[in-house]
Amino acid sequence: MVEESEFEQDPEKTAYHANKRELLKRGKEKGELSWEEITDSLPREFFNDVEMEVFLFTCKNMGIEVKGIPK
Repeated sequence: MVEESEFEQDPEKTAYHANKRELLKRGKEKGELSWEEITDSLPREFFNDVEMEVFLFTCKNMGIEVKGIPK
């Protein structure tokens, strides 16, 4: 039995997941996201290259266009 969940151990990671959900929600409403919005909302310490690829794939599947130049 696990005493603490992953999120209870690392509150910053919980905020990261909430930010990612909010970012996808905002992108779905607008139909687009900018690279600036993505990098401002998702800190790199939780967002490696594989997660970036999955996030961009999710955006594409949700009809969210990512605009601008990656930083």
